[in-house]
Amino acid sequence: MSLPSDCFARPTHRLWLVLLACTSFGGGPWIGESRGASEFNLAEARRAVVFVRRVSPGREVALGSGFLVSEDGVIYTSRHVIEPNDSTARGTTVLVGVPSKRDPDDLDWFPASVVYRAPADDNLDFAILKIAANDGYGPFHALPLSYAKLELGASVAVIGFPYIRDNEAVLSFNKGSISSTRVRFSGKAYYQTDAAVNKGNSGGPLLNIKGEAVGIITLKEVNAENVGFALYLDEVRVAAAGATERLAEIRPSPGPVDPRRLELPVAIAPLTANWQITRGRAHEVPKYLEVDNHGGPYWVTSRASLPENFQLVISCAVKHLQGSQDISAEQRKSLRRLYVRFGTSAADSSIDRGGGYLLLSSHSGTSLYRGAKLVKGVSQGNVEEKPFTLSITRQGREIAVAIDGKVIFSFQDDQPISVRHPFSIGGQFSQLYLGDVTVIDLSKHGSPEENEAPAPAEAAALE
Repeated sequence: MSLPSDCFARPTHRLWLVLLACTSFGGGPWIGESRGASEFNLAEARRAVVFVRRVSPGREVALGSGFLVSEDGVIYTSRHVIEPNDSTARGTTVLVGVPSKRDPDDLDWFPASVVYRAPADDNLDFAILKIAANDGYGPFHALPLSYAKLELGASVAVIGFPYIRDNEAVLSFNKGSISSTRVRFSGKAYYQTDAAVNKGNSGGPLLNIKGEAVGIITLKEVNAENVGFALYLDEVRVAAAGATERLAEIRPSPGPVDPRRLELPVAIAPLTANWQITRGRAHEVPKYLEVDNHGGPYWVTSRASLPENFQLVISCAVKHLQGSQDISAEQRKSLRRLYVRFGTSAADSSIDRGGGYLLLSSHSGTSLYRGAKLVKGVSQGNVEEKPFTLSITRQGREIAVAIDGKVIFSFQDDQPISVRHPFSIGGQFSQLYLGDVTVIDLSKHGSPEENEAPAPAEAAALE
């Protein structure tokens, strides 16, 4: 099954990931095993290994692997595969590609619900997903699990989706052995293996000679060849058992689905045609829409209204620009001004007026106004000429503001203003480089995942 051309953009986030190199399937016993050793059915086992694609606002895409552990669609994977860089982000969608019953080299796509992911203060790089099938699709293939500890030199294999070729995910199967029976990172036990792992194998299974999953591929040694690590399956037993109650409550949308028809948050690209240039001048430069007014007030206005509950994600950079404007001593306290106005129909009024809500971010701080009244402010502002992400989340009475994924303040409005109007973005004493802007309707997308997973410091996490 071919996928849209944008499906496989490589992630840009901070995690370093581990995946598998492709080898032939081969026949006969594995190296190190006698002719009498039992072998598993690889043709069956591969049907339980899935491709995981996570799409987050701002076009952030991450790719990894996972494996089915039950016939009703429970999947184990790594936490860093399914969580966005920004822990405050809404609108993240996780899709799972399951080998088709017709041809396992084709994938059937299923929307996945996150059942569990380890909390932020836990170094367990583990998550559980759930998918569901339409009537008539039949049960999913599941891998058997083994918690028995393997011996040094035991034959193992890594299987997952480390490669993209011609817009399609490619399964890879690599044989190897256990080169260390227990290595600890951040208090968790891992197998070390010389089976080749590569970008994209994160979350996939480490298999024993019987075809049982004994670990979850997670890490790769930096600056070393064929030194990979798989989290002991025994390390996740308690977490998996604790997620049972939550699992019973999850009702994911059934599949297969056409991923091109899913309603995902769509970014407003930095093109002049996508905005009303209300005041000032704007022209397109690589990756940005450059907007200013020779130092005076300027703003662009969206062509569609905001939903009542939303998250607005703005990728941008702000440069000081005085132009011909005189700057008073009071105004010098707030240079590089970036304005975001919402909750008013007065799009033609100057960006610093017009009622509704107004967010002002400058070199010295960030403030929220309701009408002309200052209701919240902090000393954290924007960074000169450095790209950053500003997000505004409105849900019910609460408005929260975050810069680069960190919430800097929130405000509870006892008499919230309706925001079902176009919004404006602009500034003064500044030049704005406006990148992608994403509007996420929170009535259609669930609450944010509240945890952020740290990557173990001693090795590089895989993806």
